Amino acid sequence: MSISAHSPARAPGFATTLRAGLNAGLMNGMLFGLADGLVAGISTRPGGAFAWLGCLGLSVMSYGAVWVTVLLLLSPLSHGLLKGLDLYGRFRRQLTLAVGLGLFLELYWWTRPYIFSGHSALDPRRLLAAVGLLVLGFGVALALAWCARLLPGVLRMAATVSVPLLWVIGASYALISSGGASARGELNPRNRELPNVLLIVCDALRADVLGAYGNTRVKTPVLDDLAARGVLFENTIVTAPFTWASFGSILTGKYPRRHGLVKMDPRHYMRTDNVTLPWHLKSATLLGGQTQLLDQDFLSATFMTGTLSHGSGLARGFDLYYEALVGHDIVDTASEWSIFRSQLVLSILRDKLAQSFDSSRVVSVARQWFDGRAGKRFVVMVHLYPTHTPYDPPQEFRDMYCDPAYTGPVTAFYAEHRHDIERGTAVPTEADKNQIRNLYYAGVSQADAMIGELLSTLRSSGVLDDTLVLVTSDHGEELGEHGLWEHNWPFQTNLQVPWIMSWPRRLPQGLRVAEGVQSIDMMPTVLDLMAIELPAQAKGADPRGHIDGVSLVPLIRGDASGLRPYAFCENEVFLSVQDTAATGARFKLIVAANADCQALLDPGVVASIRPKLYRVDEDPGEHVDLLAQEPAHAQRLLEALCAWDRSMPIRQDEVLESERDSVDRDLLKKLGY
Repeated sequence: MSISAHSPARAPGFATTLRAGLNAGLMNGMLFGLADGLVAGISTRPGGAFAWLGCLGLSVMSYGAVWVTVLLLLSPLSHGLLKGLDLYGRFRRQLTLAVGLGLFLELYWWTRPYIFSGHSALDPRRLLAAVGLLVLGFGVALALAWCARLLPGVLRMAATVSVPLLWVIGASYALISSGGASARGELNPRNRELPNVLLIVCDALRADVLGAYGNTRVKTPVLDDLAARGVLFENTIVTAPFTWASFGSILTGKYPRRHGLVKMDPRHYMRTDNVTLPWHLKSATLLGGQTQLLDQDFLSATFMTGTLSHGSGLARGFDLYYEALVGHDIVDTASEWSIFRSQLVLSILRDKLAQSFDSSRVVSVARQWFDGRAGKRFVVMVHLYPTHTPYDPPQEFRDMYCDPAYTGPVTAFYAEHRHDIERGTAVPTEADKNQIRNLYYAGVSQADAMIGELLSTLRSSGVLDDTLVLVTSDHGEELGEHGLWEHNWPFQTNLQVPWIMSWPRRLPQGLRVAEGVQSIDMMPTVLDLMAIELPAQAKGADPRGHIDGVSLVPLIRGDASGLRPYAFCENEVFLSVQDTAATGARFKLIVAANADCQALLDPGVVASIRPKLYRVDEDPGEHVDLLAQEPAHAQRLLEALCAWDRSMPIRQDEVLESERDSVDRDLLKKLGY
């Protein structure tokens, strides 16, 4: 790269414009590669000076390649405007253009949480804001171009020399740094007889919208077939009606106030002493204690959508992770450059752009990863999002449910629309409510199709029969019942989720288990099916290490009629307990999270939310409060709830209420809870 203020144009033609574009792209790549690289480095902290320089060099190479491509593609359009200038003039104009576009993209990305957050990218307000950011970006670029003309020649020369130097450093680091997690999972005597594990968690999926659970309208052929070929638990209750806490319970076998991830707050993390399922498989002992798995025996990956994040601790133990919400392409935790690259705006925008053309991006990435893994032992979690807001499914699924005669305002349903309903600024008609439900049902069928794609990939690879497949959800969803929408509510619509699992080599076909179970039972059940011991900390004296879940294998084999009498659930607003018996009366009690257990049934005590008692086997919609008619059952459940509450290592009063929880509490008060 060689450009100076006095470089004459060697040719007045198109080749000069191309050369100027090449040099401008390289220079712009260095500017933004270093800027974003420094931010990424502060976040990821590569180990050692060479790793720092190597990652910065690779960042400059990545940005340079992109900006060179962009400017060369624009050269046919810009040549007509630039052909009267010499080489340096064309270089300056194209560099200014690139800097302006780069600043716009940076501004757009970093201001997303503050400018109309939660709105669609095509919302008119977002589009108008984007135009303003574009103008600002080019204004700053023009100012920088004017300032650059005042720089001493030695500084311009230093910048020119820095570009090839950083490319050399980056290329050298890439050659020297090799390996990664992909070498794990090779078949050997320790893992050969063990299954692969595929855990699919479909966010906000209610149990009662699946054909296998009795729904006759919503089409879910893949899950219905999976249930026919495996085991279905009819009454699975989550530990919390929101994502992070519930996922923590699925992966650790612990209640939220034991694993510690009790809030949806980016400053909040799951405790580092928790052993997740993929983490345990790196050093687990097979039953009998004679064989211990090694770190290399399983290759683990998680493909996450929505609000899941490796930063919360939920991805602990996974060798690779993909985060669609933030735009992190597959990250190899054994590669410093892979971790570093995931934080670059360029990498994030590239994945976000791919998502805009692929509504099933998380499945596409997972399927691509599965290809070529036939000779590996893997444990994989895939997090699907079509049943979570926004309800905005592709047209092919809309056509299955939405009324073509509907002409109302609901074309998609976002969280902001729920807020408008709760505030009373929007009052949906019955037609609007039906449209929202139909959009949700379309998302259910879309999720079913996505699961079918995953299973088809495993079948084509010849590994499906060697794979333990589990499909469940982190919570359900309110669809206007009780006058509420979305989740974080204490009702069965939120707490009861599907759980279907299949493993042709070990599990029976078409078995339905009626006893109530919980999501905390998933990890112990998987380990039992694999003949693997529970984590050692589960047997220790520290209550934080205790695993609350139990293996459901005895239920599956018919060796037990019930493994726990009660199922518990909570958030910062409420606590609930319900019976789990397969037959007879099943009662459920809901109380305020901040109330005194022993005082709640005293008629003279006014709690912020009065207790509610329902018989969910006869009243699944929870419409008739039986507190006054059934005091003995209320007392029995309350005593069980108080005992459970006291057993948790984190006290309920230590869980601070979030802004969302405060809104939910106020809304429940208005509804009489």
